[in-house]
Amino acid sequence: MELENLLDPRLIIVTGKGGVGKSTVAASLALAAAGTGRRTCLVEVEGRQTFSRLFSTQTWDFSEREFRPGLWGLSVDADASLREYLEMFYGARRLSRIVTNSSAVEFATTAAPGIKDVLLIGKVKEVERRRDPDGRFHYDLIVLDAPPTGRIVNFLRAPDATTELVNIGPIRDQAQSVIDMLLDPQRTNVHLVTLLEEMPVQETIDSARALDEVGVTLGPVVVNRVLSPRFDDTTRKAFEGLDVAATQRVVAKADVELTDQGAEALLRIGTLHLHRLELQERMRGILSRRLRLPLLELPYLWDEHFGADELAHLAEVVEESL
Repeated sequence: MELENLLDPRLIIVTGKGGVGKSTVAASLALAAAGTGRRTCLVEVEGRQTFSRLFSTQTWDFSEREFRPGLWGLSVDADASLREYLEMFYGARRLSRIVTNSSAVEFATTAAPGIKDVLLIGKVKEVERRRDPDGRFHYDLIVLDAPPTGRIVNFLRAPDATTELVNIGPIRDQAQSVIDMLLDPQRTNVHLVTLLEEMPVQETIDSARALDEVGVTLGPVVVNRVLSPRFDDTTRKAFEGLDVAATQRVVAKADVELTDQGAEALLRIGTLHLHRLELQERMRGILSRRLRLPLLELPYLWDEHFGADELAHLAEVVEESL
């Protein structure tokens, strides 16, 4: 897949090592999709209310709500998914309330841990397949903020494990329909989010291999928080030849007086920036060689507070890459 086809699948699953900004990336992709005219639903399944805070909206729940033009939000939980499942397949509204109120989900997930994930992904599948009265799909794109890479393989393998446990009936049919969605490259792509640092890059490479074994299609890797070079080659060479006294002479030309301590601090900051850029370039090369997937790079934003305006900026970067 090339970057211009980034938003073509019906379901985009976003995952990454904890701390790399996968939820931020998921929100940015969803905003970009809505900005291109796609009717989009952004889904969370971990109950962390990350998006309600990022977008400064009311608490998200099992009811889809439009919180930006063309962009809906949904928070999926296993209890509500089980209740909806029982009502949909058995017409048992009263039973569904009794079951969910009696901690049946907790019991089921203890007996068969993958059941909870099947319920969560099953709801995502229902949203992905839903059609309007005119026959068109209700949403053009669903963006799923999935569990982190440490759990994503088990999360995506849960439906397959369920079909091995249950041979017949609606539960097996539901699990199989989820498998069909996940393994169809026209319907589903998985995007790994990483940073240009050693540990996140290695975990991304390992996760890509594991996800290949699951059979899902990997889309472009999203590289988050990429520093922009502050020096061109000429400036870099000049900087590398500076000492404290030379630094003081340079800034004095701008009518700025620096103490020895201030000059040393400025040199340290510049040196750290250069080292970080060198690390980024090395990690970028490793990612490109080992994964052979397109890279979508999002800039490091220096804003003290990260919110809707910053997300909108990242969404613009995504749109420009298409």
